[in-house]
Amino acid sequence: MKNSNRKDAIVAGVSLIIMALAAGYAYGYVQNSLVVVGNPAATLTNLNSATGLFGSGVIGWCIILITDLLVAWSLYRFFAQVDARISLATGVVRAVYSAILAFAIFHLVGVWQMLFVANQDAVALVNLVAGFEKYWWLGLILFGFHLLGLGYLSLKSNAVPKWIGWLLYVAGLSYMAINATKAIAPQASDAIAMAEMILSAPMAVAELALAVWLVWKGGKSKR
Repeated sequence: MKNSNRKDAIVAGVSLIIMALAAGYAYGYVQNSLVVVGNPAATLTNLNSATGLFGSGVIGWCIILITDLLVAWSLYRFFAQVDARISLATGVVRAVYSAILAFAIFHLVGVWQMLFVANQDAVALVNLVAGFEKYWWLGLILFGFHLLGLGYLSLKSNAVPKWIGWLLYVAGLSYMAINATKAIAPQASDAIAMAEMILSAPMAVAELALAVWLVWKGGKSKR
């Protein structure tokens, strides 16, 4: 059982770290450097001049999707001994989020395909990018519920440091509040940007802290 727990911890921890790196590249670098908000023509020009870069970003999103599914399964197994029902529910919520993310990624695949046709429509292309972000944001509301479940399981566990559990709670509530506001009141973009700037640290650090702990200590026997 201990060996199995250790294996699940390593799979989850390594997958979370790979996911964070892929997200930093695919969204933080590729998408933010190519997509010009409110300017379809400039976005189309950027994408046409960097089709390879955009394609690598789509691959990055596919890596994120695969690691998300690995995390959902391995964390369910790891925390099942703490509370089997909550662990299962938490894993299912992340799997549903992954399904929504997959649907969102199809929009980016559509953008990629449009870059190779003769008559390109800048507005239609930007609408696909906006569709990706809309569905991703909706999925991130569910992702926030997943983090709340992880926070509960971490606090109930005798092994995970309590501060990680509380940090997961803060991150979960932050994801839910910010992305629900994006969906309900997109006109409040300035307030959303300010909230993201303030809450970005706990949102990013929570899962990374859990990932490092899982790789370092997760599932090891106490000595």
